[in-house]
Amino acid sequence: MRFIHSNRWLGALAVLALSVAAPVVASAETLSLEEAVRLAAQQNPTLKAALLDTAAARQATQGEEDARVPTFAASAQGSYSENIGSDSRTDSETVQGNAAFQFSTDIGTQIETGVESNVGWRNLNSFGVTSLNGAPTTSADAYLSVRQPLLRGAGEDSVLASLGQARASERQAELSRDLTASQTALDVMNAYWELWYAEKAVAVQAQALAIAKKQVADAEAREATLGVGSKVDVLSFSVSEASIEEALSSARTTRDTKAIALGRVLGMSPASSVDLSASSEPPMTAKAPEAISSTTLAQRSPELLGLRSQLDAADLRIQSAADAALPKLDVFSKVSVGAVWLDDSYSGFALPGGRPAFTIMAGLELEIPMGESKADAEAARARTQKEALAQRYQAQADSIEAEVSSLGVELGAADRQVELSTKTAKISSQLAEAERQRMALGTGDPTDVVKAEQSAREAELKRLRAVVSRATTQLSFEHSSGALLDRFGSVFGKRSS
Repeated sequence: MRFIHSNRWLGALAVLALSVAAPVVASAETLSLEEAVRLAAQQNPTLKAALLDTAAARQATQGEEDARVPTFAASAQGSYSENIGSDSRTDSETVQGNAAFQFSTDIGTQIETGVESNVGWRNLNSFGVTSLNGAPTTSADAYLSVRQPLLRGAGEDSVLASLGQARASERQAELSRDLTASQTALDVMNAYWELWYAEKAVAVQAQALAIAKKQVADAEAREATLGVGSKVDVLSFSVSEASIEEALSSARTTRDTKAIALGRVLGMSPASSVDLSASSEPPMTAKAPEAISSTTLAQRSPELLGLRSQLDAADLRIQSAADAALPKLDVFSKVSVGAVWLDDSYSGFALPGGRPAFTIMAGLELEIPMGESKADAEAARARTQKEALAQRYQAQADSIEAEVSSLGVELGAADRQVELSTKTAKISSQLAEAERQRMALGTGDPTDVVKAEQSAREAELKRLRAVVSRATTQLSFEHSSGALLDRFGSVFGKRSS
């Protein structure tokens, strides 16, 4: 298995740290869709947490990679002691020191090599008679110690299991980061299109209110000045004006709440986001989605890839637990070379017999549990957890495949709905204009004009809603199929592969 770390993602942490102190978007700023997504990539706290989790997982992997770095150990100590005999007192002084290198290999071999040295003085004092001061005695040993597990803890599968699990956890963190980034992009774009729709709804109601005010003024003029109108006409248009004004007030409130909702996913406070405005329009047409196989989903969906990584980690846990359940059988040995000399007996490093003393030791160490052990239960538990993960993976794969298929069907229906609602809105607008012309010629009825204009407004709002629904369905399809990040690779960085 390959574990690929995206430096661009981790490098973005420094940028994110600076962005915390950076000023937020100014009030009343009009954002394009790309600007909104870019802002969310910098400020969204959930995405920041996912980035930090990825960095922490990478640091854990680095720790496991450095776990077998050789270590150097050294110590020094001194002592003084006295012994009393029947007619003498003996005291001794000792200075000891040792230095050693310790390291282990990928197959579990533990190696230690070092030097031990000891310098001692021994003085003999006879009571009231003589005092003999001994010369210092120096000893030194160089040694090599090796221990090799033969069962438990032997081999790369056992020794490197923790490193493999750390890499699997890092992979899971990267995929979780990708899923969070995709979800963040989805949330931002959904909120952005909702704000766009709310602003269009305000514009529709504001335009209708302007027309209604003019109609009221015209009706009042016809009644009071020309004498060709009636009070009923004035009241009909006045009721329509009041209704539209109420709808406009509600639309403006909705627009503000949608702006706050967008600001939340952008990492902004409500006070600084209430005046945000959307400038980009949803795409009016969409390419029909191609059928996506289960194999393609398994390769592209961050959620499924994350579950697959959990299965890989479960395999490593099974290996580690099975190794811990094995008997312990280690072979070990130690070889040392030592020398002892007295300052007044030998010059320099001269040795008795012309050579140092050798010590060789070897042995076996066996440890067998007497019955079922905790390690056996842990191994069984790891295998059961792997089976549960496999079932969850299959269930999630089936769910995502069904969801993508359903969204594909809904996307086709959404395209048809945009087409039909556009046609209806066009006809309703033409009907409203025709009724206004009839009214101007004196052959129309105010009630018919009001109804036609209301139908035109409702048809236009329905058309705008169909456009937004088609756009959000497209986004959901791309998110579920693992393709949404491809649209914003330059914003979120290169995704894991």
